[in-house]
Amino acid sequence: MNNKFLHSLVTVVFLLLMSGAFADAHEVPSNGWGLHIDGKLHVAGNSNMVVHHYCKTGIAGGLIECQLYDSDKPNARLMGVEVVVPAASYQKLSASEKALWHYHKEEIPKASITLPDLPPEKAAKVAKSLEETYGKIYLIWDPTANSLPLGQPSAYADSTRAGK
Repeated sequence: MNNKFLHSLVTVVFLLLMSGAFADAHEVPSNGWGLHIDGKLHVAGNSNMVVHHYCKTGIAGGLIECQLYDSDKPNARLMGVEVVVPAASYQKLSASEKALWHYHKEEIPKASITLPDLPPEKAAKVAKSLEETYGKIYLIWDPTANSLPLGQPSAYADSTRAGK
């Protein structure tokens, strides 16, 4: 193989990759974060702040994982992560671990959740399907308090105790 041909081949492959031509050809972990849920009570001292959850279902073990953002704008800041497990998985946890989780049947009404990208009927079905699950939130930082992610991250069960 001569160098000119090899250079041309590498150039074509690079341009195809950069154009997104193979975007649908392979799955990567960052695909699938499409379920948008908004909820309050996640930030200590700012209980009315809406935290935007972008969730991915179908994770191994029946998990749902959500990225938590301070807005739904393209430049939103990642604030944390919520991991959601089915009741059967929660029941297997130790008592000390269970203390770090919240029951969505109780939490959903308190956090005034909405699913803004779904029609009301579909949103109600999704919210109902989450009732018998448990969530654990890892808050990385509060962007309303600092312009940089200062302090220690925290895990908490009850959103009314967020960041405490």
